[in-house]
Amino acid sequence: MNLNRFGKKNAQLNQLLEQSAHWQRLSACLKQELPASIRTHFNVACVRDGCVVVIAHNSMAASRLRMVLPALLPQLQQIDATIETVKVKVQPVDTKPEAVKRASLSPAARSALAHSAQALSHHPELAAALRRLSEKNS
Repeated sequence: MNLNRFGKKNAQLNQLLEQSAHWQRLSACLKQELPASIRTHFNVACVRDGCVVVIAHNSMAASRLRMVLPALLPQLQQIDATIETVKVKVQPVDTKPEAVKRASLSPAARSALAHSAQALSHHPELAAALRRLSEKNS
């Protein structure tokens, strides 16, 4: 989807797209200048009141960024002359494990559900739900 086309019609969206592109340029500049081992562990969040806010994904990356980034201010100022300082914040990447479905019905339970579905034929919606449940494999 080409958001730039919609941005031409909507001033607010266009402003957001320009801000995002600006932050991506700053992030690309930093990633080019920093060692490869740290490039994937941060993102530029925003520029606010002359301060570039960089989000580190862990405390080790944040420590390294706090040591190195002040020396890279001249490169950042070539992209945005209003930048005076750099601030590093830590925000771990959300790495919640995917929920694994462990519940399963035994053959006896499936059989009992199917039998109940037949017995409840005078309640068609309940019978259909029990039948679907009895047909599940896990």
